Amino acid sequence: MKDDFDYDDDFAHNSFDDDEEDDDFGMTFEEDLYLMIREKLRDTIQEFKAKYPMLKKLENAVSSFKINAKNTDDAKFYPLAAKLLSEHIKPLTEESEEIQEIYDNMQADIARFKNQRAHGFEGDLYLS
Repeated sequence: MKDDFDYDDDFAHNSFDDDEEDDDFGMTFEEDLYLMIREKLRDTIQEFKAKYPMLKKLENAVSSFKINAKNTDDAKFYPLAAKLLSEHIKPLTEESEEIQEIYDNMQADIARFKNQRAHGFEGDLYLS
């Protein structure tokens, strides 16, 4: 008696390819990383702004941050955007230890633009 299901035959036409996984979503590593950094900042601010009122200044700084770099590919645009965002919020680090900690933790993720295998920061004042 032969099984109707032949593993090799049924999955031989599977077109899934690990290398194409990012292409399915149309997002580059750089874009994904930048959006993750923004999301971590947003989530951290929302979680802790009631406890640390100074984070409202950080929230305003992050929400007012804009960048316009037309005709720049993702590999250059998103690392530049992360660097400029970091520079945009750096002056607030002098006003609050919590903002300084968030800023320092954010730098671990920014470093991942150069080394994709680097471990990003996960912790208290920079939520994962």
